[in-house]
Amino acid sequence: MLLRARADTWIQVRERNGGSVLFNRVLRPGETYRVPDRTGLVMTTGNAGGLEVLVEGEALPSLGGQGVVRRDLPLEPAALRQAVAALPR
Repeated sequence: MLLRARADTWIQVRERNGGSVLFNRVLRPGETYRVPDRTGLVMTTGNAGGLEVLVEGEALPSLGGQGVVRRDLPLEPAALRQAVAALPR
């Protein structure tokens, strides 16, 4: 799974249930972060519209608009696809 910034976007990737933080910073346009291939990770972003998520090379639908905060999105492919499908549009 790859996270790619389309605009300045703060993201935090951590272990579920308040565990260790693996990544916590602002991605600038064009920068990417490859999510470790392991279970139990979640992501929070401060600019859902500025972030593109690619799973197995396929871009998922938008996580939301510019400046929209999304918290605790699961970073397992099937769970993330399901969570994105359920997001308000």
